[in-house]
Amino acid sequence: MTGFFRDRVLSLALAWTINSLAYSIVYPFIPIYLNKQRGVPYSTVGVIYPLMSGAIILAPMIVGPLIDRIGCRFALQFGQSGRGLVFLLLALMAFCHAPFWFFAAVLALNAGIGTFFQIGADAYLNDITTPADRGRHYGKIRIGTNIGWMVGPMLGAFLAQLPFGIVFMLTAGLCFLGALYTRQVCNYTVLRRKEPESKLSVYQLLGDRHLIGMLFCALLLFFLTSQLYSSLSPFARDVIGISSEALGFIYGLNGCVIILFQLPVIRALEHLKLSPLQRLVVGALFYLVGYFSIGFALNGWMLAASVVVLTIGEAVVQPSLFLCISRFAPAGGVGRYMAALELTRGIGYAAGPFFGLHALAAFPGRPVLLWGVLSLFAVAAAAGFWLLSRTRLPEP
Repeated sequence: MTGFFRDRVLSLALAWTINSLAYSIVYPFIPIYLNKQRGVPYSTVGVIYPLMSGAIILAPMIVGPLIDRIGCRFALQFGQSGRGLVFLLLALMAFCHAPFWFFAAVLALNAGIGTFFQIGADAYLNDITTPADRGRHYGKIRIGTNIGWMVGPMLGAFLAQLPFGIVFMLTAGLCFLGALYTRQVCNYTVLRRKEPESKLSVYQLLGDRHLIGMLFCALLLFFLTSQLYSSLSPFARDVIGISSEALGFIYGLNGCVIILFQLPVIRALEHLKLSPLQRLVVGALFYLVGYFSIGFALNGWMLAASVVVLTIGEAVVQPSLFLCISRFAPAGGVGRYMAALELTRGIGYAAGPFFGLHALAAFPGRPVLLWGVLSLFAVAAAAGFWLLSRTRLPEP
């Protein structure tokens, strides 16, 4: 076991497993809980996501420079322990039947705190890996993350039968467990930045045209992928008519596909000698097929097939985005560049669910039109990444 802890990448992968397990137990079922148990319309529930993502947008402005200055250790531990405290507050609010807007505000706070762990973990991985093996090691992190995503929704589907306050309490316990584990790992791996602090300014970052173009295309994909964790669950329940238990297994399938195929997908892309931007084109096309086919799903099996396809796209896109950012970032500026990616993710996750849930309410009987319109974002992203791939990406 000691050898496992001394493997920095595997230790970080397990930390991600605990983090994603805590997240995925509860978040996919929050729209259903608020609608079915609290009577909040889905159109109103959709307001939560811009608030959460607004916090995700603001937090990286603090987290990125902080990591570049003092290192990753504080960010990793605070991101988990802080979320544990917030989940305890959410449990209390659930037991007391607090107003919806209180829930929305606290969920936004929780999302902002979570960025500390996410950005810190990405910056730390960049520190402990070399450009040559970074893609494969990121694949291990993705596997660790999706072990949590495989188990969490299936567990959450059964826990949803309990009062939701208890589910929040269990989630808080997992967050505290993750914080304790990260502290233990830090005793073996000293988390500190290896490079001097960068004097990179916001204006210099905005002047990086390759970065801005890549982030804009990534924004389109984040807009689309946010539907998996927001619009898909009410669509599956109310339009296709599948149960919460079946929905939990479908979300678990997302994690299972990543666990089985993440490393083979990375090896295949390396064998094809595709650049990170070319890989993003391929991933966007998988997203196009996967999300568009949801509109034709008539039962849980067809929906599961669509999820498998879009998850292959996820296995291509997420490591490729990380590789692009790590190549763009100057010495000592990794934290800021990772923060820029998280900020972009926050904007996409703010606009995506808000638009998707309103579209779901506006087109209740036209699923092909709904998912066809949403899939156009994948078309635009693929075209943008292809244009960017015709320019030279900085060499590692």
